[in-house]
Amino acid sequence: MLICFILTFSVTESTLTFKYLTEKQNNEEEIKEGDSLEILIELSDQNNADSEINCQPYYGGIVKLNKIDHTSNGATFRVKGRRLGEEVLICRTNEETSEIEVPVTVLRKHSNLDVFFVPYVFVMVALFNVAFGTEITINDLRFIVQKPGPLFVAALCQFVLLPPMWRLALMVACAPGGGDSNAASFLVDGELPLSICMTFFSTILAIGTMPLNLFIYGRFITDDSNWTPKDIPYGRMVLTLLILVAPVAVGMILNNRFPQKTDTAMRYGKPVILFLLIIFIGLAIARNFFALNLVDAKDVLGSCLLPLGGFFIGGFMSLITNQRFSQVKTIALEVGMQNAGIVIGMSLIVFDQPKADLNAILPIFIALCETLLTIPFLLVHVGTYRLSRRYRELCKRNKEQQKQARDSFDDSMVEKENGDKIKKEETSKDRHAYTNSNYQTDHPRITTMAATAM
Repeated sequence: MLICFILTFSVTESTLTFKYLTEKQNNEEEIKEGDSLEILIELSDQNNADSEINCQPYYGGIVKLNKIDHTSNGATFRVKGRRLGEEVLICRTNEETSEIEVPVTVLRKHSNLDVFFVPYVFVMVALFNVAFGTEITINDLRFIVQKPGPLFVAALCQFVLLPPMWRLALMVACAPGGGDSNAASFLVDGELPLSICMTFFSTILAIGTMPLNLFIYGRFITDDSNWTPKDIPYGRMVLTLLILVAPVAVGMILNNRFPQKTDTAMRYGKPVILFLLIIFIGLAIARNFFALNLVDAKDVLGSCLLPLGGFFIGGFMSLITNQRFSQVKTIALEVGMQNAGIVIGMSLIVFDQPKADLNAILPIFIALCETLLTIPFLLVHVGTYRLSRRYRELCKRNKEQQKQARDSFDDSMVEKENGDKIKKEETSKDRHAYTNSNYQTDHPRITTMAATAM
C-alpha cells in the first residue's frame, strides 16, 4: 500500500508596524529643522526573524536617515530634519514581502519674527483693501456695469482660462487681480476706472471661484496618491476671503459718507501704505530666506511665466473680442498681475504647518516677478509713445472715447436724477391736492364758513 502524506504548509504573511519613540502625545511625526526623531519598525511574524528591515525617504533632501539598532524582529532608525517639508519613509523587508509608509513632518524653527509676520500681513492686506475701496464710487461701478464686456473678458481669463494652465502656482492663478495692476494701467495709459472696477469685481468673485478652482484642479498640484479635494479647508478659505474682502466695502462706505475727510485722509494714507509695503518686502525676505533652498530654476521660471501668461491671455482675448486698445492693455495687466498678497495671507492663516509656509513660497516669488515684469511693459509703452506718431494718436483717441463715454453717462445720470426729482415733486403735489379734496368733502361746513368770511 502506498501511503501518500500530503504536507500542508501554512504561510502567514508578515506585517510591519511602526512606533515613534517620543514623549509627545500629539503630532508625534513632527520635528523641527536640526532636531532628531527615533522610529521603531517591528516585524509581526517571529518566524521571519532573519529578515532585515530597510527604510528610505520617498522624496529626499528633507530628512537624513540612519539605522541605529537592529534586533531579531525590528530595527530602530534616527531621522534628522534637514529642511521644511513633508517626507514619507518607505520601509520594507529585504525579501520585500511587507512594506509600510511612515510619515515625517519637518517644521521650521519659529522666531519672534514669525509671531509678528502673520498678523502684520493680515492687517496690511486689510488696510490696502480699505484704501482700494476709497478709490471706487457707486457711479464708477454703474458706468462700468453699463457696458460689462471688458469685465466678462477679464473674469473669463482670470477664473476659467488661467487656472488649468498653471499647475505649479494654482493658488495664485486662481486669485483675483491685484492693486498693482491699477497703478500699472495708469502708467501705460490704460483705463484706470475700468482697472479698479475689474479688481473690485474679481475680488468679490474670488470668494466662490477660488475654492471652486482648487476643488477642480487641486488633484493636479500634488504627487500624493492619497490626496482628495477634502484635504483643502474650503470653509476656512471662504471665511478668510470674506474677512479680507470686507475692508473694500468699508472703504467704499467711508468714501460715500465722508468724501472730503476720506480724500484728506488718503493724502496721508498713501505714503503710509507705501511705507508699510516696503516694510512687508523686508520682512518677507527676512522671514522667507529659507525658501531659497527650496526652489529651483523650474520654480523661478514658473513664477515669471504666470504673469507673462496672464498678459498674453488677457491681451489676446481682448483683441479677439474687439475691445479698444486702452482696454486691451488694462485687461492684460489685470489678468497678469494677480493679488499675491491675498494668497500669502490666506496661506498663512488657513493652512496648518508646514503647508502654510510651503504654500506661501511661490506667491512671494510671483509677486516679485509681477513687479519686475511691469518695468519692460512700461518701457515699451514709453518708447513706442515717443517714437510712433500712430501710437500717440491711438492713445489720444482712446482717451477721447473714454471721456465721451463718461460724459454721456454723467449726462444721462443727471437727466435721470432731474426726472426723478420732477416726478417726485409731481407726486407730492398730486398727493397734496388729493388730501385737500378729501378734506373738503369730509368737512363741507368748515369750507363754507371759510368762503363766507372771505
